[in-house]
Amino acid sequence: MKQLTVLVPNERGVAARIASCLAEREVNIEEIDIEGVEDHGIVVLSVDRYDEALRALSDQGFRVITQDTLLVRLNDKPGALAAIAVRLKDAGPDLRSMHILRRDSGHTVASLVASDNAKAAEVLRDVLVVEPK
Repeated sequence: MKQLTVLVPNERGVAARIASCLAEREVNIEEIDIEGVEDHGIVVLSVDRYDEALRALSDQGFRVITQDTLLVRLNDKPGALAAIAVRLKDAGPDLRSMHILRRDSGHTVASLVASDNAKAAEVLRDVLVVEPK
């Protein structure tokens, strides 16, 4: 799965501008996380049409970073995410980001980015939703 990270000013209307930009190109937002810290904002999203979203956002002047992510499925219980973070720490890859995408039927699906996704995929093979290509 690919993830788009958009670096934006922390100002009113940024979410509307991003959503409208993608809607105009008929790109469906599947997951979105918006965080503001002081003057800066970060929008992390996954979409149904990755290349078109990247073009649309870039055409509108947004600074976009792309990353491959790993999807993991965990039991929805306290400590499940901690166990994943510890496994990665012990194996070497640095955990750069983790987002809970959905929780249902006693399970949590999360996306994560590591400093070495290939090694992280090996370490987490038992909980991967989809094997990376």
